[in-house]
Amino acid sequence: MTESDSGPKTAISTENPGQNPEQPAAGFWAFSLSLYDRPGAAEACLALQDGFRADVNLLLLGFWRARRGYAGWAETELDRVEAAAAPVNAVLGPLRDARRALKALRESEPTADALYVEIKALELKLEQVAQAWLAAASRIGPAQRRSGTPHRDDEIDAAAAHLAAYLERIAPDNPQALQFGADLLRIAFT
Repeated sequence: MTESDSGPKTAISTENPGQNPEQPAAGFWAFSLSLYDRPGAAEACLALQDGFRADVNLLLLGFWRARRGYAGWAETELDRVEAAAAPVNAVLGPLRDARRALKALRESEPTADALYVEIKALELKLEQVAQAWLAAASRIGPAQRRSGTPHRDDEIDAAAAHLAAYLERIAPDNPQALQFGADLLRIAFT
C-alpha cells in the first residue's frame, strides 16, 4: 500500500464477510482500505514493508481471511498465495521506489508533481491487481474455513495465527517485527 493520504475513516467491523462472494477481491480491497486507514495501521504496515520487506497486501490478506472465517494458513498455502502476487510485486517494488523518489523531488521540482500523482495512481491500480490475485489464490486454498460469521475472539486468534506465520517467514524471532505485528493486531481490533 502507499503512504496514506487523508481518506475516509471506517471501522473494519462494517465489512460484511459474506458480501458479494462472486467478487472477493472487491471485498478485500474495501476491507484493506478500512484497516489501513485506521490510526497507526499504515505506519505499522510500512515499517514492516520497509524494515523487513513485508508484502503489505499479504499482511492485510491474513486479517481479511480471519474476518471471513479462515483459522490460519494451511501447510503450503502461504507459499502458493505469495507466488500468486509475485509477478505484480516485481513491478510494484521499483514503481514504489520511483514514486518515493519523485515525492522528494517534487519539493524542488514543481513539474515532478504531476508525474508523482500519475505514478501513485498506477501503483494503487497495481495494488488492486495484486489483491485480486491474492484473493483468488486464497479462496481456493485448503485452509479450514469455519461456517458462519466468526466470533470476535476466533477472528482475533485467526488474525494472530496468519500474522505469526507470515512474520516468522520474513523476520524469524525478530522482536521489532513482532512489535510492529502486535501493534497492527491491536489496531485492527480496537
